Amino acid sequence: MSAYERVAVDAPPEAVVAALREVLRSRAITEYAVVDHGHDMAAAGAPAFPAFTLVFGNPAAGAKLLERDLAAAVDIPLRLAVIGADGGSEIVLRDMRSMLDDDLADLADAFTAILRAVAHDARGLATTGAA
Repeated sequence: MSAYERVAVDAPPEAVVAALREVLRSRAITEYAVVDHGHDMAAAGAPAFPAFTLVFGNPAAGAKLLERDLAAAVDIPLRLAVIGADGGSEIVLRDMRSMLDDDLADLADAFTAILRAVAHDARGLATTGAA
């Protein structure tokens, strides 16, 4: 079983990234970075893969996690990946329980729920072309 969950999207990666960014803005979630791995790979002379990572979070939610275990800083902010797949894209996320200790399961589940909701909202936005 893979550590990754995948949400198929019938849209090119760039449109999915735009949709994710719009969903984050609409939810007042702080966007920290968008990494275009393919661009960086091509600039380095390596094969360029259609892959992006969006880094984002909610400082108040992060504070709740760090209040319970400061070492959990390694697992925040949250991330979603967008990869090209079979003429469309996939949004890739990781269940936060795979990274956080069992005593943080309630927060892990809350963070995973946010990741899933953002991914599914963006899928709808990207496939309708509204992003």
